[in-house]
Amino acid sequence: MQVKVFAEGTQGRVDIIGQISEWGRNNAVDFRAKCQELKDSGISTCHVYLMTVGGDCFQANEIVNILIDVFGSYTGEGGAIVASAGTYIGVNAKSFMMAKNGQYMIHKPSGWIDGNETAVENYLKLLQNMTVTYYDAYKAVLKKPEKEFKAKWEAGDIWLTAQEAKDWGFVTDIKEPVKIDQETASAIQKSGSPIAIATTDIIVEPNLNTQMDVRIMAISLGMDANSTEAQVNAQIAANATKAKDYDTLKADNDRKNQEEKAANIKAELDAAEKDKRIKADSRPAWQAQFEKDFEGTKALLSGLQAVVKPLSSGIKTSVDGKGATYEGKTFEQLQDENPEALAELEDNNPEAYTALFADWKKRNKIK
Repeated sequence: MQVKVFAEGTQGRVDIIGQISEWGRNNAVDFRAKCQELKDSGISTCHVYLMTVGGDCFQANEIVNILIDVFGSYTGEGGAIVASAGTYIGVNAKSFMMAKNGQYMIHKPSGWIDGNETAVENYLKLLQNMTVTYYDAYKAVLKKPEKEFKAKWEAGDIWLTAQEAKDWGFVTDIKEPVKIDQETASAIQKSGSPIAIATTDIIVEPNLNTQMDVRIMAISLGMDANSTEAQVNAQIAANATKAKDYDTLKADNDRKNQEEKAANIKAELDAAEKDKRIKADSRPAWQAQFEKDFEGTKALLSGLQAVVKPLSSGIKTSVDGKGATYEGKTFEQLQDENPEALAELEDNNPEAYTALFADWKKRNKIK
């Protein structure tokens, strides 16, 4: 994705070209900062140019939020293709102009889910909310019955010519047709478009195209506009290596964080089970709570008292000369057979223990 923010006379200009992709927090902050710089310089209006097959629906939503937050509203126009997430940026514009030979495609937001059942459930809810957001944006500009649009929405991709997009209400004006280079024509075809591209619209000057593409790529990479193709390719390769190294480092950090979290959770549960604050059969439930909120669950668990096995009946008075008993056992029997139970009795039912011990002393004539 190439995003350029600049002043064009007294108007702000944002060009979004290529596939809308995950650009990270830093780039989002940078995009907002550049838009705000234009606004602070006295530029109060913004015009957005789109030439994209779509991409990340969440990133498109973030772009719209930033544009509206900074400028209040914006106008827009589309080139050879505005598809998928790109149409969400277009449909939120105050007005949107489309090239006469441009193609416009709408469909439901989609995504890839990975993780445990909680992660899947959370992402599904997020995707459902984003689907509603997109649907409501298209519905707000409809010039045709909503039931017709909903039927197409549920069926899959909705490919439209510029005129058809205007008839539906997604486009407000149509401009002169644009020339389409071979690369763009190929991208449109690969995206699944059923709309044929007129051969007269395709540029047939490969050498000039290559020079222009290299020039555009050099500028987008922050290089001198006269950089050679070899220099541009070298910079692209270097950027790809940096991106790969970053992804590897991020994956390694994520793995270490997960391992550390798992070890901390195990330590907390082991200690709680040892201290008898939880039982073994309740451990999975506590594990799930730790996964959601480690610090909150840790605080809750630390406040629990030890789980004490309830003691049943008290002392029974001797009726057969054998002495008083607790759960059928005299003091000496418990002492010989189960001293742990006797110690537990002393801790948890001192009254019963005292009575049982007093009976033993009495029978053994101990003062």
